[in-house]
Amino acid sequence: MNASRRGSLTAAIWLIGLGAVFLIQAVSEWSWGTAWPLFVILVGVVGIATTFLDGFRGVGGLWALTWPVVWTVVGVFLLASTTGSLDIGPAELVERYWPWALIALGVWFLIGAFVPGGQAHEQLAIPLDGAEAASVRISFGAGVLAIRSAAPGMLVDGTFTGGVKERITGSGQVELSQDFEGGLPWVDQSIVWDIGLTAEVPLDLRLDTGAYRGRIDLGGLRVAHLELHTGASETQVRLPYAAGMTTVRAETGAASLVLEVPAGVAARIRSRMTLGSTSVDEARFPRGIDGYESPDYASAANRVDIDVQGGVGSIRVISAA
Repeated sequence: MNASRRGSLTAAIWLIGLGAVFLIQAVSEWSWGTAWPLFVILVGVVGIATTFLDGFRGVGGLWALTWPVVWTVVGVFLLASTTGSLDIGPAELVERYWPWALIALGVWFLIGAFVPGGQAHEQLAIPLDGAEAASVRISFGAGVLAIRSAAPGMLVDGTFTGGVKERITGSGQVELSQDFEGGLPWVDQSIVWDIGLTAEVPLDLRLDTGAYRGRIDLGGLRVAHLELHTGASETQVRLPYAAGMTTVRAETGAASLVLEVPAGVAARIRSRMTLGSTSVDEARFPRGIDGYESPDYASAANRVDIDVQGGVGSIRVISAA
């Protein structure tokens, strides 16, 4: 189903659901102090409907329904409590039964660990189609990620173990994100992406990542701007060796980030770490007032401007062959 049709159907489901909530409240003559659990039920029902719109991949697809079903069941019990069908108030209901709910969810996820999840191994090839510039945004929550140069004529190509969702937003512009519809990745899938990106036109690249391990080889790419947001991760990035001017902006959490600057590329480096450490090859990038900078930075044909903000972790800037 294409994105525009899915968006229209989702909006329609929400509007119908909201209308049903207000209609039920009016017909039943409930006060909103009684009827508010209808909104909890609505969240669950919409989640179930949109999950069916996206379809399943095997038995593991049942786990995509977990949270929508949980919202629906919780809403039904809360409504039974506020309307007097249960001889217990909402606060007492939650206090008494939430440990049992956690146990039930834990058992459900434990079952999922032994159920085949229909793991996807997807091939993706998006042509450049004459675009003169490219913009790629990658959202990658957990797993192993590798980036390299794409085949000639391709904007993006690669193999996506665990599944991928792509959204083309314009000429030469694409967004890639993990596809969780086949199940929970930490239960029944391993996530390994091997992505090729175009080396033929200037590229803006944004990576939003979580708990992952990444090897990002941009050596042969014409990256004009790299924006990197990481969580608890281990990331190694080889920067371009002939891209002219490249800006790098990185925000890291509890992360290890290694930036490799190729020979012949000048660099200016600023690092602000809260509790972490910064290590820079000062023989090549001497320390200055505002950070570190190659002596020939201002005149170099190929150079990178690096600005890193971090929490708990380490930042290393090293020389690459």
